[in-house]
Amino acid sequence: MKLSSNFIRFHNEFGLKKTIDIFSSAGYTAIDFNADLEEYHTDAHDENFYKEIKEYAKSKGIVFAQTHAPFPSSFSEEEKTRKRFDEIVKSMKHSSLLGAEMTVVHPCLHINCKDSGNYALMMQLNLDFFTRLLPYAKAYDIKIAIENIPGSVTETPRGITELLRALDSDVFTVCFDVGHANICGQDPAQSIREIGKNIGCTHIHDNDGVFDRHTLPYYGKIDWENVMRAFAEISYEGNLNYEAGLFVDKVPVPLRESAAEYMAAVGKYLIERFCYYQKAVSPKE
Repeated sequence: MKLSSNFIRFHNEFGLKKTIDIFSSAGYTAIDFNADLEEYHTDAHDENFYKEIKEYAKSKGIVFAQTHAPFPSSFSEEEKTRKRFDEIVKSMKHSSLLGAEMTVVHPCLHINCKDSGNYALMMQLNLDFFTRLLPYAKAYDIKIAIENIPGSVTETPRGITELLRALDSDVFTVCFDVGHANICGQDPAQSIREIGKNIGCTHIHDNDGVFDRHTLPYYGKIDWENVMRAFAEISYEGNLNYEAGLFVDKVPVPLRESAAEYMAAVGKYLIERFCYYQKAVSPKE
């Protein structure tokens, strides 16, 4: 299991190459590339830029195992939705150039799924949306990891499993966001067990069960021992990937390299707990 993180709260202060240097020195072996930043889902950079960054990261012992497409994925205005679809496709192309195995894409969420009759409508809209992305994923040889998003059809294990079943393609997997499950009133460990081997990647962060605080594990209320045990039980094969940038939001810039090191230490501990349960717990069939 690689230790990975997105680069929000580092990239804007240090730039991309310096951020790679910081993460490499801290002990990360992968980065979740934030293609949701405008410059990375537009034509701001050519193909050579992404190839060069891939090689630079490789020289530092870093791979781009996953990326994050721009979001939200849909709007009430059709023109904005069409533009966003094109931006997501462009981010997928750039992700492929970086050598990423998968890109995280949010479900469509421009209609309240909890109003009467809207759940079925949004399930169909999401089925159509992700089906339209399928040929691009195949062309760029990249998987699409659908994230569990509060208020959407993917909020619950049941909903995200229903969508995957309807899509019926191994191109699609799940990005399980532990923090999102917690603010939706779920036991994240139980949700992991329910989704099972459909989980291909993660967003690891903590919160108080009320607000989406995106803070570091052990700084909220999530039971991380049970979470790592659950990942071991489903024989999870992906990385431990942070989306905990708000933990460093108020850290002075001169201290952020130290913050990256501390975050890495916590991540390595979580990976140790996962490895412990891999040996101690027989994976469920």
